Amino acid sequence: MKFTVPRNILFMIFTFVLLDIVMQMQVLTFSALAELVNQMNNYTLSAHFGITPTETSVGVLNSIFAVTHETGNALAIIFLLPVADSRGRKFMAVYLRFALLFLTGFFHLLATSFQAAEAYTLGQLFLGIQSPLHLLITPMYILECAPDNCRGFASTALIFSFSIGKLLMFSAASPTFLGTIDSWFIIPLFEMVCSVMILCLMIHLPDSPKWLIQQNKVKKAEDSIKFYYGKHCHLDEVVTSLIKEKNLTKDNRISLRQIWENDTLRESLKILFAVTVFLQFDTTTAQSVYTIDFHKTAGFTVQEALNINLILTTVLFPTKFIGTLFLDALGRRPAMGVAGVMKYSKSMLLLAFEILVFISGSSLITKIMYVAVELLTILVPVTGANSIRVLFVTELFPPSARTAVGQAMLFGSMAVNSPIVALYPIVNSIFPPIFFVPFVISQMIFGIYLYRHMPETRGRAVYDIIESLDRNVASRTASVTDENTPLFKDQTENRDGKWNSLLNTPRTRALTFEENSHSPN
Repeated sequence: MKFTVPRNILFMIFTFVLLDIVMQMQVLTFSALAELVNQMNNYTLSAHFGITPTETSVGVLNSIFAVTHETGNALAIIFLLPVADSRGRKFMAVYLRFALLFLTGFFHLLATSFQAAEAYTLGQLFLGIQSPLHLLITPMYILECAPDNCRGFASTALIFSFSIGKLLMFSAASPTFLGTIDSWFIIPLFEMVCSVMILCLMIHLPDSPKWLIQQNKVKKAEDSIKFYYGKHCHLDEVVTSLIKEKNLTKDNRISLRQIWENDTLRESLKILFAVTVFLQFDTTTAQSVYTIDFHKTAGFTVQEALNINLILTTVLFPTKFIGTLFLDALGRRPAMGVAGVMKYSKSMLLLAFEILVFISGSSLITKIMYVAVELLTILVPVTGANSIRVLFVTELFPPSARTAVGQAMLFGSMAVNSPIVALYPIVNSIFPPIFFVPFVISQMIFGIYLYRHMPETRGRAVYDIIESLDRNVASRTASVTDENTPLFKDQTENRDGKWNSLLNTPRTRALTFEENSHSPN
């Protein structure tokens, strides 16, 4: 397969990498500047509310930050994501994200200037609202603009934002630089200025050609295709492919219930669910939020923890360039296989690490083990596996289903992540090793399921992927309906009715033709 990336797709990815770097710095503020945030909490409790700060009261404020972030996340998933179907991908991924970035930086600036946890809470709310736009709408926008042969690269290239954001944040957070009570206001101020500059670079980007086709704006879609694919692309072939993709369903938007009632789309939903649980039901989120605590458990100081993060991120940064080629060069299944082995190894290593710490305390061995865990945590995204969830939203579902599926996926991620973050401090205070047992079990179960059912979608047109999946589901259904049982016959007829009313594929078009040929004149 020829692997090329059009120049304007590269420019588009570059601008979103810059935007995501700013957002990653805002996300990492809480963990990288944990001690300064606690000082701010102490001042707020004593000066604003007349409460004597205690470990419990400061912990409550930190919990409020987390709850506020998740509240914003939920509000955005429910109310904002559907707007992407009516206002377009660009409006959500560019203009709305800029506004939320700027507001987050503004309230973080107020918090650092006046030592006000109330302002920081508002900043966390806007940061939470932005999260679904970052996780779903932005990559969806990029993937809908990218040619079929480089969708994998387009989805994974944003990985640079996390590494660069981490490098910048952990460097700036050092107590010898901006990690002091008098100077950390510079960080949110820098974020605000950068967000304005990035907006100026992104204004001229056209909207998604797939969304424009969905809105029947064919001329604008053609202009968008020329911009993103290049002037010498096979325009008629691309437009025909996008129209076929749009015509997979009759409606411009279908609900999650309609998706579940259709056998083919339900199969896609099961695959996406398995990928989501396998990738999300993991310690990575807890490690990110409680990174200093994990390092202290291993026996490192705060400064050593920051240095280790900085060194590992810097040394392994070049691997990101190789990682962006994995999904298109090797395919989705091999990339997921490599990531799966590393994830499972990490979970087993963490379980052994916690058992050793619980039995004999921290030592040189526990330090080495946790550095290995950090190494695996950084290397897993290099495979591109973390991008497969959003890739499958755009590859296994027609355009009319993507918003509903994206909402379900993000709610599923929240349902998985929130208990992990909330329960870790409690379980860690009772019996730390037990916290890691469920990850070891679930990753084995879902890993086996994905090995058996996950499709390879590399370089294929979306309508072809869905039609192929539809034929596979039909063949499995046929093997069941070979039994001459009236109940099965009735169920098959009902399934065919659902297919005909929802999906327009060669199989369902053939069924419709057959029904018409037997109808009386």
